[in-house]
Amino acid sequence: MLLRFAAENIMSFRDTVEFNTFPSSKSHSHDWHKVACNHAIALRMSAIYGANGAGKSNLLKCISLLRAMVMSEKLGDLQLPYDLFFKLDREGHSRQSELAVEFFTEGQIYYYHVVFTGMVVRQEELSISGKSKDISIFTRSHKGIYVSPEFFTAGSDEKSTDVFLDAIGRVIRPDMLAFSFFGRYYPEELPVVKKAYDWFPRLQVVAPSMTAEALPYLIEKDAEFAALVNEIIPELNTGISSLRVNSLVINEDDIKDNSPLKAVYNAAKANPGKPQTLDLHTVIMEGGVVMLKSLIAVHINSYGEEIGLNIREESDGTRRLVEYMPLLYSILRKGGVFVIDEIERSIHPIMIKSIMRKISDSKEARGQIIFTTHESCLLDQNIFRPDEIWFAQKDVNQSTQLYPLSDYNIHKTANIENGYLAGRYGGIPFLSNLSDLKW
Repeated sequence: MLLRFAAENIMSFRDTVEFNTFPSSKSHSHDWHKVACNHAIALRMSAIYGANGAGKSNLLKCISLLRAMVMSEKLGDLQLPYDLFFKLDREGHSRQSELAVEFFTEGQIYYYHVVFTGMVVRQEELSISGKSKDISIFTRSHKGIYVSPEFFTAGSDEKSTDVFLDAIGRVIRPDMLAFSFFGRYYPEELPVVKKAYDWFPRLQVVAPSMTAEALPYLIEKDAEFAALVNEIIPELNTGISSLRVNSLVINEDDIKDNSPLKAVYNAAKANPGKPQTLDLHTVIMEGGVVMLKSLIAVHINSYGEEIGLNIREESDGTRRLVEYMPLLYSILRKGGVFVIDEIERSIHPIMIKSIMRKISDSKEARGQIIFTTHESCLLDQNIFRPDEIWFAQKDVNQSTQLYPLSDYNIHKTANIENGYLAGRYGGIPFLSNLSDLKW
């Protein structure tokens, strides 16, 4: 679970701005949305609103950036621009950028903080968040890297620990994260770091341009997933009664050398049993042959007959709904943290509201979803608690500020959608008088 995230002097964030999933004492609905995380409690749903250019997507970009930094071997691999700092401040270029996240995994709450300039890491710290006191696992500064001896595996004496730290100080370059280095190369020596490190690959950040991978493969191989998909899809009234998979053997001689299929075919041959994605199709080598697995949308015509259409023949919105099925399955049945930008893209308001209501109503849901949106119909207290709704808005310095709806005194019967559209809570665009522009 993601508990809180903070950013400073990066993108549209000038001073430290924090987003968190902690419940407010003012909100009392949907108690099943609260998840116990050791000594803390987190909420499993968050919707972030804001005008175009307010910076709500930048929050998600910062989360994605931190994930990419942790997962990379060195920052140079990410080709980070040197001007990530807040540019509307004269001093922005001379200040360091900072990112921090607090999260719950493996029964423990961790806090990770990194300070950097361009591709140079200035400071790092990883600690265990306690109820009354935090416990430092390692710190990094201009003085070097220090790891608390208690977190080395049993049997490591003080002398060997000192030798290790001395060597590490010379091996870890300025463009490398100590967190990544320890998590990747010293999982046995520092298992507590490895547990924290392993949370980041499970953090899923979904951009508007991303597509779901290996959908036909998942539907064919996972009966529970297929059952959930074919339970939900008819409820969305897209005209699709069910989804099925069509398999076809690919003949290499029939593929043109410059075809997009050629590269995917070669990748499938080189990695038998590993699905490769081509649009919403899956290419995989099974039993010595390469198969193209296509998703078929089944419709019922006026004669009661089943008619199968390739998923590419469906609308963008329908395809987007289908692509959300693995995400929905994970949230409801498996767990994980999902951060999604523009969740409503190409999807009708009633449909996205139906999906959110399904997640909200489920008392067995195991995952956490955090998303940005402009869709005001989701501002419904039957779906979200006030502390699960956040707003992004620029201040007088053109810096993004974040705040939850629970900062306001909201009655449980209030129509928050109308209040939002009326500008009562901020987070909406302020337009010039169009009549003055002679419109």
